[in-house]
Amino acid sequence: MNDSKPKLPNDPLTGLSIKKLGEKLRNRSITCVELTSTYYKRIEILNPYLNAYIYLDKAQSLNWADGIDKLFMNGVDLGPLMGIPIAIKDICSVDGMPTTNGSQIISDDITGPEGSLVKRLKSLGCIILGKTHTVEFALGATGLNKHKGTPKNPWDIEIHRMPGGSSSGSAVAVASGLAAFAIGTDTGGSVRIPASLNGIVGLKTTKNKWPTDGIFPLSPTLDTPGPIARSVEDTKFIFDTYNGSTSKTKPLNIEGMSFGKLKEPFTINLDPDVTEAFEKICEELINLGARIEDVIIPEANEKTTLFPRIVGSEIISAFGKDRFLKNVDKMDPVTGNRAKLGLDVSSVDYINAKNRLLELEIMIDKHFTKYDAFLSPTTVMQALDVSKSKIGGELHERSLLASANTQPVNIFGICAISYPIQNFCKNIKHEEKLPIGLQIICNKNEDNKAVEIALAFEKQFGYPSLPNVGKFL
Repeated sequence: MNDSKPKLPNDPLTGLSIKKLGEKLRNRSITCVELTSTYYKRIEILNPYLNAYIYLDKAQSLNWADGIDKLFMNGVDLGPLMGIPIAIKDICSVDGMPTTNGSQIISDDITGPEGSLVKRLKSLGCIILGKTHTVEFALGATGLNKHKGTPKNPWDIEIHRMPGGSSSGSAVAVASGLAAFAIGTDTGGSVRIPASLNGIVGLKTTKNKWPTDGIFPLSPTLDTPGPIARSVEDTKFIFDTYNGSTSKTKPLNIEGMSFGKLKEPFTINLDPDVTEAFEKICEELINLGARIEDVIIPEANEKTTLFPRIVGSEIISAFGKDRFLKNVDKMDPVTGNRAKLGLDVSSVDYINAKNRLLELEIMIDKHFTKYDAFLSPTTVMQALDVSKSKIGGELHERSLLASANTQPVNIFGICAISYPIQNFCKNIKHEEKLPIGLQIICNKNEDNKAVEIALAFEKQFGYPSLPNVGKFL
């Protein structure tokens, strides 16, 4: 009997870390061409359902892969990520690939030529499979894109749910096994939010930890690139390799750690399952010997005034006022309306907002003298129904809260990582329970510490479960 359904190749990372996958390339148990072809076969079968990628160039990717194989055969090793297939968010320029910034408006000249981040990944031997969907100009937390399409959250085959934004396609690609890892950007949560809603790991780096040239300048003050990966173990491997870190760190022990458990505004409007998972993991950490205290940081509420003043002003500056006004009505209404807020910001208000960020950095630094990290839910909700989240939909206002818990990290100028915790809900069935993220927040330039704390959690509580994408076939 003939089966008309296409046969989906196994996810190359099934049961493997990126480090182990790299070892398979080095011992020639798999070639880079074979590995890249496997990812492309999965993309060809699943992307029509999931819409993670906006641009693909199979011929170029396989050509790069063949070059990597030749280097391996000649004893050339570019580092631990050599030969690993990855995805890049479509606000980052990649030579030979178009950059749409998620918009129908021509804006690649604003993004500029390929930047240092992509060049560094190429120099490490990564294979770029393609560009992933993004919210228009990365200005949005839901993942919805009226003009270019909204990726489908792979955790629900029946309902098109929010993938989270703005790095929507990057997270969907990683969660679905369509890339080993992906690059996203985070101005107000755009790495952590889609990681949370797709049940994977996203690292918001400290400002200037990774370069932003060659990336659409939504907000040069707040923009931070970061990796989106399947596990904390992979995230640490990517982060260390990119940074050229060779030092061995002693694994952290949860016993003796001190955490600030963030209360209002981080616990307002939580979904019941989010509350349950957050409370349960905090309880488990206490049982393991961690000290947890409730903390209220009222300055987190300043995100409401600071974001429109800074981000709105800076995106208009990126376009130039005349060009912005000429094109704003062509934008997705949500994006356009948020950007237009910058038109009402005076130069005095903008400078005052920037100065306030410096004051907030000093303020938050004092809190970290008492705690190793702060903990909060990454998003207040699980992935909402896209049809109800659009303008006029019954959940539209709630969908706009997707960045409520992530934006404060950006205005404080610090770093954070999202780790999946939906397995802490009672009676969980992994294929039915929508993902929930735990946000682990550390001080400025303590990115390594945030990753190590998350890694300690992962070693104690296990690796993230993944969606059954075979259901889409």
